[in-house]
Amino acid sequence: MDETSFKILETLSREIGTEMSISQLTERIGESYGKAYYANIYNKLQQLARDNIVTISKVGNTSIARINFDDYWIMDILAQVEMQRKRIFLKDTANASTAILFSDIEKTFLTDLPFVRSISVIRPEKNQMTNRTELLILVKGYGMDFFPEQEDAKAVHRAIKSIQMMHPQQIDYLILNEAKFLDQITSDELNPVQEMLADKITFYGPQNFWHAIQVIAEKGIPIKIAKSETSPHKISEQDLVYNMAKFGYNEMGTRLTKEREMCIEYTVAAMMAQGDARRIEAVPVLLAKNTVNYDMLIFLARKFKLIGKLMGLIQALSDIIPEKKDLQYAIKVMKEMRIEAEPADRASIMEKMRLYNAA
Repeated sequence: MDETSFKILETLSREIGTEMSISQLTERIGESYGKAYYANIYNKLQQLARDNIVTISKVGNTSIARINFDDYWIMDILAQVEMQRKRIFLKDTANASTAILFSDIEKTFLTDLPFVRSISVIRPEKNQMTNRTELLILVKGYGMDFFPEQEDAKAVHRAIKSIQMMHPQQIDYLILNEAKFLDQITSDELNPVQEMLADKITFYGPQNFWHAIQVIAEKGIPIKIAKSETSPHKISEQDLVYNMAKFGYNEMGTRLTKEREMCIEYTVAAMMAQGDARRIEAVPVLLAKNTVNYDMLIFLARKFKLIGKLMGLIQALSDIIPEKKDLQYAIKVMKEMRIEAEPADRASIMEKMRLYNAA
């Protein structure tokens, strides 16, 4: 693949949910690679369109370029883009330790975990500077169930734990099945998955990753990508109050207005992050009243240094509702991570749950 084709396809794939004119595409390539010339991009796009790799459509007086997911070869081509991204990233000698990490992950997962469909490293350059690796791991789904098989998820947790022991950098990872992945990237609720796609390298199973994207792209379902990361510590009071109420915890005396919608996992993480004891003790109310992806919640809590709080709250909730098997799963995962629980006031939590009809 020539250099200009790579830059075009890399940019279009990184902003898969964004409609870009040829001028905007040229500007984005210039921002990423230092320079870009409209004439070169235009001419190369015309060639890619003749080869059915992209489509160019008119919207008013503007020409919009898109990846052509109807083309038979597009999965192979996008896999080439991912492999080229990987080569560029690992070519830097500063990333030698990451190359060894990638190799260990690929060997372990290929040999022992055939149900894993793809693995992407998220914001590799940024996270490398803080000696941290963030992974998105997609696993095989069964029907339209939004949760991985717990035995499959446990096997992934064990594998990462084993790999972590051999490498000094912190490894944070999110496990999703493909149905949940597609649900998240098309959701109206802000969630961490949407924030991962703008800067990632799929170094394991790239064809499987893009095949999942192709399923919804062919149906014309809009894909939503967020370019910036959301910190639970910085979510606004208005957004937090609105989403707490949406998920079943409406604080007395608060005036609600329509705000940015967030997933339950971000809402819970923000309640823990912002230090209000009253809201922290209300977390079990939301966990009891909603369907929660505990792999995602554990990922956020670990990433933003909230994992001890989460462990204490889930243990308290499990004592109150022992029949909830997903709580037992979450506790087991965190124990294997050797998380120490921060104390939680069980009596106060129980009182809140009764008040909000959650117990």
